Amino acid sequence: MADWAKIKFYWKSFSGSQGSALEASSTFERTSVSNICNMLETNLWQAAVGMGPHYIMHDSGEGNSHEADYLAVSGHNFASINALVKLQYSNDGESYLDAFTPFIPASDRAFVKEFTSPGAFRYWRLALEGTVIAPFIYIAAWGLRTELDYASASFDPNEQEVKAAVNLSNGGYLAGAHAKYIERSMTIRFDDADAALYGKVKEWWEGSGTRNFFVAWENSGHPEDVFLMRPEPRFSNPLKSGGAARDIVIALTGRKE
Repeated sequence: MADWAKIKFYWKSFSGSQGSALEASSTFERTSVSNICNMLETNLWQAAVGMGPHYIMHDSGEGNSHEADYLAVSGHNFASINALVKLQYSNDGESYLDAFTPFIPASDRAFVKEFTSPGAFRYWRLALEGTVIAPFIYIAAWGLRTELDYASASFDPNEQEVKAAVNLSNGGYLAGAHAKYIERSMTIRFDDADAALYGKVKEWWEGSGTRNFFVAWENSGHPEDVFLMRPEPRFSNPLKSGGAARDIVIALTGRKE
């Protein structure tokens, strides 16, 4: 059996960051390209035309630059429309290079594409090529990933609960059930965590809070298992061993796609 990989959080994203500009090559009415940055699943960007290429362009601003080693997207139709996905970077906003080998996602589920950071650049853009149907995106992020550690205790990454309205008869028989959605949950534990690991977790909590973010529980063996999740609103990781370590427990929930 292969060893587990370290848990990874993808929450640091500079797309749409303060002081930067985010534009799309076209936008369908009643949608906005800024919607892809708010980490909400209820609004979106959609291109105004079907024929590609389509671009979502980030400009860090004069004298500024950003670095990235991942692209994460949730709520999209790239596989259905055979969109070739690229993330590109540039110093001048005119000549762009690919950050990774372009690909077409295998499904319309959430995905994360990792790559070696090419360095810090002012201009970045998400490119979608080869389409004849308009692409859409609910959430997209690119920036630097956070690698945590190996989980200390086993957990079920596929834990689910059907949220449903269930009607029972007076005798206790099932009279009807209406499934609303399926909630995914995951509880990650790091026992005896040192200051370096706690620092990463604390930075994530203070920077992301209760917002949605992307998590990969076993990126080497199950790269397709990337989930959009959010933490419980309480942050508590008590000291132990005279303050030399902490036990960290992170409880996450999200909606199954």
